[in-house]
Amino acid sequence: MVVSNNGIPPLSIADYSVSSFLFESDVSEGDQYLAMAMEDTFVVADCEMFPFGEELIGHNLFEIIPFEEEQINDYEAESSLTVDDIFTPEGQLHDEMLPNEDILFSEQIPNFEGAQPIRICAHGGFNHEVRQGEKKEEMELVQLLLASGRMIGDGKYDQADRLVSKCKSLSRQLGSPTQRLAYYISGALQDRIHRQTHGMLNNAAKPVSDFAFNIEGEFDQNELCSLVAYFTTVLPYTKLLQFTSVQAIIDTVGDERKIHIIDLGMRSGSHWTVLMEYLAHRVVSSSFAALELLRITAVGMNGQELKKSRRRLHELAKSLGIPFTYSIVEIPNIEEIKHGLFTVKSGEALAVYSSFILRSLLYDPVVLANLLIVINKLRPRIMVNVEVEAQHNSPCFVNRLSEVLFHYMAYFDLLDVTLTDRNDIKRLKHEELITGSQIRNMIVYEGKERSVRHVRSDVWRCLFKQAGFREKSFSFQAMYQARLLLEEYASGEYYTLKLDGHAIIVRWKGTPFFSLSAWTGTK
Repeated sequence: MVVSNNGIPPLSIADYSVSSFLFESDVSEGDQYLAMAMEDTFVVADCEMFPFGEELIGHNLFEIIPFEEEQINDYEAESSLTVDDIFTPEGQLHDEMLPNEDILFSEQIPNFEGAQPIRICAHGGFNHEVRQGEKKEEMELVQLLLASGRMIGDGKYDQADRLVSKCKSLSRQLGSPTQRLAYYISGALQDRIHRQTHGMLNNAAKPVSDFAFNIEGEFDQNELCSLVAYFTTVLPYTKLLQFTSVQAIIDTVGDERKIHIIDLGMRSGSHWTVLMEYLAHRVVSSSFAALELLRITAVGMNGQELKKSRRRLHELAKSLGIPFTYSIVEIPNIEEIKHGLFTVKSGEALAVYSSFILRSLLYDPVVLANLLIVINKLRPRIMVNVEVEAQHNSPCFVNRLSEVLFHYMAYFDLLDVTLTDRNDIKRLKHEELITGSQIRNMIVYEGKERSVRHVRSDVWRCLFKQAGFREKSFSFQAMYQARLLLEEYASGEYYTLKLDGHAIIVRWKGTPFFSLSAWTGTK
């Protein structure tokens, strides 16, 4: 058995679960998903690589240098083409406009500084085997979406609108991964054309109702909670990110007398049940000083959900015999975190957890820097930051569109492999409410209204260091648990873990998807 440095066995999926988080007095559909068992196992294998687009060759905070090239890739339609050059009178693509299979499935995007070529799409990349009849439409859709974006970038809105209409006709909300992605991208492109032609591009978007997901407008909070809980159980990366984060926190503050957790963007809090069960083992151990207090400060927009989590965690703490307090910081936006909002009492070992939260401030480097400085002044022993590992913050719309397209091609493939039923209503809702909403925000808006911005780990490293943080490495136990958890899922064979400096990069078939980094405040 592998044991941690303090003598307690590391977290194990077999020993720790969220079942104790559920209570008969309030068991919702989302709660039931939280208790689902994980049964499948597999062997990790190397897989072909999807493209991850332009390499980040320089950054000055958020002045990202765009990838300058005459063509996005060899099969993209040139912006000088007209619609008649692309389509026949019957509305079909001219033969010379449609790349052959070898081009689409093996063409390379140039990289900087001698980097290895990146595949546009590996053979059979979508759902193990490309389903019969889908390949030709996928090739058309990729080409047309890129051509549409180039025409929008050149201000040729009438021609772009016709191309986007063709994309819409080829897309399917319940189709193949590429068709489903095209459904959301083409809809977003139509909205952008409308806003630009009516002078509305920089007008305010609808209020963001959830800064953790950057979902725009009104939606059913209960439905979102149920979706999040369900996909936490079925998508390996969600558990991997949560469990690895908790293990890193335990490695740092797990043997302290007083532990204080600040959770930026708290939701159900199910991941803290793992920490609490670990501390329950510590409470009965004679090898440790007595645990005097576990304190969680929950930050979020939904006060009702935060109160629900407080009651559940209090009941769990009581059943485990853990001294526990829970504080709520309800704010309308993550920007509202200021000096004095948090109190760290004497003797408390502070850990901060941020999961897909800081990205909502990438639109303004000053606001983000100020937030990191506020957190650093609290002197956290560890701050764990989970973010999407992608470059979706280019000021150049065409470059950003191509990055979004190729990144989410891989993500929709991930969903297709994991959730094989393409008519699954929960999969549809996830794509529509969360993924589709984020894609729309990145394509339709500019300025502050573009609240969904993803950057890579080297940019986060720069930002944290400028705010005075020092990067921490993850322990063997944390990496061990990450790999152990992947073995619980059938689709886990397509995931690989890679270190970028001290950060853990979670990849799907070679495409970087998520970064997990740990930091310590200056003393």
